[in-house]
Amino acid sequence: MKKLIAALSILTVSTFAWAAGPAFNEADVNADGVVSLAEAKAALPDMEEAQIVAADANNDGALSADEYATLTAG
Repeated sequence: MKKLIAALSILTVSTFAWAAGPAFNEADVNADGVVSLAEAKAALPDMEEAQIVAADANNDGALSADEYATLTAG
């Protein structure tokens, strides 16, 4: 049981570490107030493009600070 708990703890920590990305203002390289698809792909290279596109709730082609926060929260 202790091994199972330890394994789940490691998995949980590694999942949170993977999901986290750079802060919004770091991902918004051109400082236009949104993170473009290209900026998001550069900031989150391990994330699938489909996940990034799906996070664009208002379908404007860019991620607002709230959309980016939701995406990187895991």
